[in-house]
Amino acid sequence: MTTLTQEVFACMGNTADVTVVGDPALLEFARVRLAALEQLWSRFIATSEISALNRSNGETISVHPDTVTLVRYLVDAQHLTNRAFDPTLLPSLVNLGYARSLTNDALVTNLDGTLQWGQPLAATSIDIEHSTIELPIGLTLDPGGLGKGLAADIVATELLERGAAGACVSVGGDIRCVGTGPINGTWPIPVVSPFESSAILSTATLTDGAITTSSLGAKTWMVGSTKMHHVLSPKTGMPLQSSPNQVVQSTVIGAEAVWAEVFSTVVLVDGVVEGFRQVEAAGLAALAVFANGKSLESSRWKEYTQ
Repeated sequence: MTTLTQEVFACMGNTADVTVVGDPALLEFARVRLAALEQLWSRFIATSEISALNRSNGETISVHPDTVTLVRYLVDAQHLTNRAFDPTLLPSLVNLGYARSLTNDALVTNLDGTLQWGQPLAATSIDIEHSTIELPIGLTLDPGGLGKGLAADIVATELLERGAAGACVSVGGDIRCVGTGPINGTWPIPVVSPFESSAILSTATLTDGAITTSSLGAKTWMVGSTKMHHVLSPKTGMPLQSSPNQVVQSTVIGAEAVWAEVFSTVVLVDGVVEGFRQVEAAGLAALAVFANGKSLESSRWKEYTQ
């Protein structure tokens, strides 16, 4: 009988949930690998490579190949979504009061100098051969959900390479499933209501694929008596405003968690008309939940769910 083991632990300011079909020792590999990616990519860790890039002031920085991969995705995602997904909004987040980690008070984002946001990353210089990056002067990066999705993709793929028959890696709800799952060879993943955690809206059945959920309520903090959230408008640099027709939760299914995460953000920022258009063009499926409690599925949602 094939062994199915699971471990849940804190990671990247969220909770990681890793399930492996195969050698239980692979769980330790997953934990160590995710921790290493956090040390490279966290904007809250002063010694991370993302923090070094954010302090670089246009200088060329030598980085780990994993960071080269991350930054390439960040640049591409901003361009492909016409900035609906914009990783340059960190100065706005810090100015709005989200400098300190919500899970570890000792970790604080420190930004130096006069910084811009909402500018194209197209001028970023990435040297894959020499593993160096040069950010445009005045711009910073916040990997955000894309970093979680990419981490899930990397670790799930590497678990298979190390002999797992199957694996499911969730980092803060960004989930990548590969190989043989526990239920008839598949991985059933419930989508939970943003209003009631016990209410399941839909269940995705995946074999080799990804599902991610982005929500306005996922990261919140108080500024005086005002409740803030982390999903900002790329046009204003302010949190998206709530209205009955505002999408408050977006779930996207695709081949990779990194792109599912990008387009789940697009649906939040651009709304269902433009967001679903981009989702469909990318060959993905989406479920949007509105502030008034209603929900809407994209045309391909039923292909993956029950």
